Amino acid sequence: MRQQYLILLCVMILTAICFFYFSSTSVDAKIRKINAYDKRIKVEQEKLNSAKVLNQQLQEVSKVIMKSMTEDDVFSSDEVNIFVKQLATLADQYKIAVNSISPKVISSDNKHFLEQQYTLVLNCTFVQMGQFLSKLESFDHIIKVKTLDVTPLKTEKKEGSSEIEQVTRYKATIELSTFKIVKE
Repeated sequence: MRQQYLILLCVMILTAICFFYFSSTSVDAKIRKINAYDKRIKVEQEKLNSAKVLNQQLQEVSKVIMKSMTEDDVFSSDEVNIFVKQLATLADQYKIAVNSISPKVISSDNKHFLEQQYTLVLNCTFVQMGQFLSKLESFDHIIKVKTLDVTPLKTEKKEGSSEIEQVTRYKATIELSTFKIVKE
């Protein structure tokens, strides 16, 4: 009788070992499969996020292009005045002194687009100029900066709370063009 109990105990232990071995093997295989799915999901999620960002940027470009479409042969004086006012407002926003803003009509042999050139002469610090150009880049127009000439004017002493800072002002001459695409 004792021998039968020992055999039964050995069979139960062997069954328990087999059960735990096969269940852990099965669980490990499923965990590996879940990890593989998780990695694929992460890769696909990154692709989706990239596609969303690209789509947003393309929509912004599309908006600029659609706004720049025209059937006219020249820029209207209202369009030029509105853009000059936007430039002046932008300069005022960053407390930049505007010496002059002068629009200049450019005649082109290309019948697919119109070009309007502007010359800006500004007195500003380097930081103000960077902020101005950064904001100018975000305008809803097709803009090309043709030349950017920067020369130092003078150094001002600006009194702070306990120390004196040197602020160098620059004369920045910016020639830029805006473009419109002629509809065919």
